[in-house]
Amino acid sequence: MLHYTVPEEAKHGTFVGRIAQDLGLELAELVPRLFRVASKTHGDLLEVNLQNGILFVNSRIDREKLCGRSAECSIHLEVIVDRPLQVFHVDVEVKDINDNPPDAQVGTVIALISVSDRDSGANGQVICSLTPHVPFKLVSTYKNYYSLVLDSALDRETVSAYELVVTARDGGFPSLWATASVSVEVADVNDNAPAFAQPEYTVFVKENNPPGCHIFTVSAQDADAQENALVSYSLVERRVGDRALSSYVSVHAESGKVYALQPLDHEKLELLQFQVSARDAGVPPLGSNVTLQVFVLDENDNAPALLATRAGIAGGAVSELLQRSVGAGHVVAKVRAVDADSGYNAWLSYELQPAAVGPSIPFRVGLYTGEISTTRILDEADAPRHRLLVLVKDHGEPALTTTATVLVSLVENGQAPKASLRASVGAVGPEMALVDVNVYLIIAICAVSSLLVLTLLLYTALRCSAPPTPTLTS
Repeated sequence: MLHYTVPEEAKHGTFVGRIAQDLGLELAELVPRLFRVASKTHGDLLEVNLQNGILFVNSRIDREKLCGRSAECSIHLEVIVDRPLQVFHVDVEVKDINDNPPDAQVGTVIALISVSDRDSGANGQVICSLTPHVPFKLVSTYKNYYSLVLDSALDRETVSAYELVVTARDGGFPSLWATASVSVEVADVNDNAPAFAQPEYTVFVKENNPPGCHIFTVSAQDADAQENALVSYSLVERRVGDRALSSYVSVHAESGKVYALQPLDHEKLELLQFQVSARDAGVPPLGSNVTLQVFVLDENDNAPALLATRAGIAGGAVSELLQRSVGAGHVVAKVRAVDADSGYNAWLSYELQPAAVGPSIPFRVGLYTGEISTTRILDEADAPRHRLLVLVKDHGEPALTTTATVLVSLVENGQAPKASLRASVGAVGPEMALVDVNVYLIIAICAVSSLLVLTLLLYTALRCSAPPTPTLTS
């Protein structure tokens, strides 16, 4: 069994032990083997960081609340891993610190009361009584002397002051009496930590916020008085990726206002989760934490981006070489694009720009597919080359767009086909002409190869038809 120690009232994140290393477990296997820590009654007090295998304090540990006045106080944990199943037992001893000032204990003398009666005998014997239903009692100490004694524990947060009435009666007949008032004020001790209305808050903030904008206000109430109720706030520091939490947000120590220190980017950070600590000014101070879940809402700040084609051309359209005999519904090319935003901001539609649309244009584009297809059978009246502008638009407010340029060439049946494709954002770059160059190069190679074959055939025919060379004999 592993044994660790931790002082009570340790802050959130306080190191307790390298539990994974001490159990002989590799850090890389903690998540795959479903590493977890369980406690029957105090499972939320301690936690393990699965990235480094360190056991740390997760929430405030009050030894007196945990174990009362017991001389020994420990938290027993079960560490469980699967594949294969293993169970380890860990004992964390909670060390006491002097965090409780002396309280008025039951039996404490609050005041001394003396009573006198100048009569004699029974007429001079006095009996005192106290207001009923109060946490005090009168104890006769000597003759006509009484002590006002604490009879049960006091709670200043429930009743902060008492007005007591002491009644003294003699033994005469008829009995005579006298009364006296006793005021008892209950002094405060720091026995209440600041408390949040709920343990967790969900906050929504738009991305691209201005630096220093106010995103939320935390508030904790302390039932104590004066300095014991004076609350200050601070961040519970942690890492967010490779940066410190304090580079993203801050909290005002007195007001509890939480500020975003830099513009948040939904595409990089959708959720920022952290804790804010509230501590009072008592001696020693008491504190508690609250969790904030800050969801960064998407704004339409990314235009559609055209994907690369199989030929490596930016723009994402794939073309086919067209014969004039192609019928209606034939897919010529496809424009492909993505949007880094989310939701409606990333929902894309495609349309031919008005400059490319006319009665002689035999093409259409799928509204949500980006497929360019023919609308009728192509004939000789169609232009030999068409330049199509496809507008890619998202559904954000306002919408952002990108334009793809697609060049389609038509050839007669039986001819060597030639087609070119260009896709761009706003303008056609020099690299877009590579398709044209490649097609012409292929045609040129084919032409040269045909001439070479024809020359060889002609040479062979001439050799075969030449008359035989005469020979000389002797």
